[in-house]
Amino acid sequence: MRFDLDGLDVFFPYDRIYLEQYQYMRSIKQALDAGGHCLLEMPTGTGKTVCLLSLITSYQYANPSAGKLVYCTRTVPEMNSVMEELGVVLAYRAEQLKLQQDAATPRSSGDVDMEDTQSSSAGHQNGGEKTNGNDNKDPSRKKE
Repeated sequence: MRFDLDGLDVFFPYDRIYLEQYQYMRSIKQALDAGGHCLLEMPTGTGKTVCLLSLITSYQYANPSAGKLVYCTRTVPEMNSVMEELGVVLAYRAEQLKLQQDAATPRSSGDVDMEDTQSSSAGHQNGGEKTNGNDNKDPSRKKE
């Protein structure tokens, strides 16, 4: 899901977000905007890692001068889990940005649909007159 959080375009790689997760991300953003520190607590299994990574990477993308995220864990397996989640977040962001770019890119006149090609070739076969490819048997077509 992609959503606006107080003016920040946030890339969150899951279809649902819980109110607590939204509030968690909002608190982090407020701390970043203020240039201050933030200490947050949520129970195990509530999505703290994906919230933090989604918010921070979105914030860094929108504010390239924001600096680095330093993420510390107690064990290597915990860090491996964080890195996997980071991969999911960044892949989702890349996918969303590509979709946005594709939607914003105007179709050039050189791009041709198969339908355009078929109706064009039908027109050439009938002395330049365009038809629907059914040898002028279209009942809705007017005869001139």
